Amino acid sequence: AYLYDFFYEMNSGMWKPWSEAMPSAKMNAGTAYEAIVVPTVDSTRMSYCFSTLVLRNKHVVCPGPTGTGKSVDITRFLEKDAPDDMLSMFVTFSAQTHVNQTQDFLDSKLDKRRRGVYGPPAGKKYAVFVDDLNMPKKDEYGAQPPLELLRQWFDHGGWYDRRDLTFSRVVDIVMMAAMGPP
Repeated sequence: AYLYDFFYEMNSGMWKPWSEAMPSAKMNAGTAYEAIVVPTVDSTRMSYCFSTLVLRNKHVVCPGPTGTGKSVDITRFLEKDAPDDMLSMFVTFSAQTHVNQTQDFLDSKLDKRRRGVYGPPAGKKYAVFVDDLNMPKKDEYGAQPPLELLRQWFDHGGWYDRRDLTFSRVVDIVMMAAMGPP
């Protein structure tokens, strides 16, 4: 057994296997096939880890092979388990995703707080989930412009408005992403 096979249960003060923390797989008789999600030890562990980080305003990237439930687990958390003051924003990248599309989409969801500062409505926080983070096509210089926009936000706290070239600070956002192997 490995350390990753266990979690520390605060109430009892003991290490317990993740299998004891798994929710039961109950479903109604009329549940659509594509809506059925059967929890596994891996999905339980991953869901706990990323929800713990996001609720503490830490950004999260969940890498892994295609079809392992990364997007499903994150989406389920955002739709059902996120606190009321956390709004969700879903962005899906593809090989055709352009940086202008990405910036326009993000800008359309943000409210103006004051001059040059944008974010979710007052008293709220955005959880931005970027699915398929590794998908944008590389340009002739090897960069992936949609990722460069997100990097600019991470490094500088915002991005430049393309119309008047003023810097827009973006606040109260926690970033989540899922990606396959590069």
